Amino acid sequence: MGFEADFEKWKKEDFGNFCITKCEKTCCDMRNVSLQVNEKELTKIFGEKINPGDYKKIGIKKAGKGMFSIETKDYCRQFDCSTRMCKNYEHRSVSCRAFPFVVEKDAVIIKSGCSLARGGAELDKLARIASSYNKVIVKRAGR
Repeated sequence: MGFEADFEKWKKEDFGNFCITKCEKTCCDMRNVSLQVNEKELTKIFGEKINPGDYKKIGIKKAGKGMFSIETKDYCRQFDCSTRMCKNYEHRSVSCRAFPFVVEKDAVIIKSGCSLARGGAELDKLARIASSYNKVIVKRAGR
């Protein structure tokens, strides 16, 4: 099957269930994560095109050609505080779909802003999958 297929299956089944039943919803708490997005995703998250003059005020920084980093002290605009869920979950940006994982040649990095980084059966299963492909799990602190 290959790592990518096994990882995607795990994300859909195990991690998807974790997100629904055990997640502390820290992904959407922008005080906890830094999200890298392109201009299309930026518009999707904010619901409108943002005036570059307002970037600093709302926590947006340029992060390379055509890329932006969202780092605010507030919740994502697509986060519903009453339900603690994403209002646009099915159509969320690629960056949100990939969070909290970065897959490298020999490692799966989990950003510590994710509740999964604290451990549990789902993380143990991911570690077994990663190990079978000679990858290690790394928990990375920081935004």
